[in-house]
Amino acid sequence: MKRFDVGSLPPNDRAEAIREVSRMLNGRSEVEFPSNPDRIRAVTTTSALGAMEISSIHWNVAALRRTAGPTTDDVEPHIFVGLQKSGVSRFAQGGRQAEIRPGDLVLLQNVNPYDVFFHDTVTTFTVRVPNHLLGLPSSLLSRITSVRLGFERPVVDTAAAFISRLVRNQATIGETDAGLLAQPCIELIRAMVTTGLGRDDLAREPLHHTLLQRVMSYILLHLAERDLSAERIAAEHHISVRQLYLTLSQAGISLGDWVRSQRLEKCKLELASPAYQFTTIEAIAYRWGFASAPHFSRVFKAAYGVSPREWRHGSRRLLTGTERRPDSLEAVKEPLREDR
Repeated sequence: MKRFDVGSLPPNDRAEAIREVSRMLNGRSEVEFPSNPDRIRAVTTTSALGAMEISSIHWNVAALRRTAGPTTDDVEPHIFVGLQKSGVSRFAQGGRQAEIRPGDLVLLQNVNPYDVFFHDTVTTFTVRVPNHLLGLPSSLLSRITSVRLGFERPVVDTAAAFISRLVRNQATIGETDAGLLAQPCIELIRAMVTTGLGRDDLAREPLHHTLLQRVMSYILLHLAERDLSAERIAAEHHISVRQLYLTLSQAGISLGDWVRSQRLEKCKLELASPAYQFTTIEAIAYRWGFASAPHFSRVFKAAYGVSPREWRHGSRRLLTGTERRPDSLEAVKEPLREDR
């Protein structure tokens, strides 16, 4: 568990320290403060719960906002589930505004602009959930952000009680407990979202029905990471490696072959792009998870019938209009299985 208390810092250093903590919790964002730096207060605690994060935030910042722009500073798209414990906040996202009071829940998406205004000091418990874990499309999630979810709804009241216990007991939650508690937390949040949208069909759909979609989305998000493994993917989704392979095999997917083919396709696009004309073939291969240039050349030629260098040169000539694209550059073959 990580704890941060701005009270231990000189008043003139507090604003920048809070900005840094906010960036860690919220991604790229702007923070507004009380005019008197002596009045700035902030105490936060944050813990991992599997692939999620749970936090307690007690502060008196005036506003928090995210403006439109690229989201490359965030690891991946996720939602924030905020449970108001004290004070009053006003949220705005997606053309909606909601005033949130103690006991209310609210959702925000990190990839879209938002504004949050705080009336004096507030305490909020938050859960940060990567979108892919919920198995719900972003377009659906965007319809319920900045909407007051009141405790008068049974599923919201249950979710609020569960989140409260998680955050209050985060100091005593060990690694084993975290793995056991993550899944019911995801299920409750998913139920809260789907019932709040009136999507009873999705609310009744067990989370395991969307497992394949969530796994594939996760792989694509982390495709460039060389430590992407079956063990990591399974742990991220709170399943065994055996269940992961079974789920993929039922869809006719071989994990190693599919990951390799997706990485090859990314390399193929970059090799043909003028934006990467000064990037070496080895650098492109390495960026997309290939351990060595010789191995990359072998699997690339096995997949597409030409070497990476031939593909790059042929694409350049095509772009300059000096050569018709050979049929071999159009073909996409199934990658061969080969250890790195």
